[in-house]
Amino acid sequence: MLMDVMAKTRKTSQRATGSPGRSPGKVALTLRLDPEKFRKLELLARAENRTPTNYVETAVLRDMAAKEEAAGVIAMFVPDEAGGLRPGVLSRSEDESDERYAERSALMDRLFAIPDAE
Repeated sequence: MLMDVMAKTRKTSQRATGSPGRSPGKVALTLRLDPEKFRKLELLARAENRTPTNYVETAVLRDMAAKEEAAGVIAMFVPDEAGGLRPGVLSRSEDESDERYAERSALMDRLFAIPDAE
């Protein structure tokens, strides 16, 4: 039954785009799974009212976005009333070395120099 649905979808897609199974601007990818893993994929996709292909595409896009975010800039979330405030003198503990205090001060200066995202 699933194969019949996929074949009908492929034919519909071919008529709409003029090429077999390809949407404009997208690249086809072949994925091979053993039958048991594919069955699990179908169940996961069905639970989210998705096709297996759409489920895999969404999972890949989520993973890519998470990796891009992890490699990006640190986001600082502050209350609205504190958004325009600038830091004062950084508190320093009695046993903190001059070098460590300088490192922390430089980090805070860099963090507060990042423009607010609007």
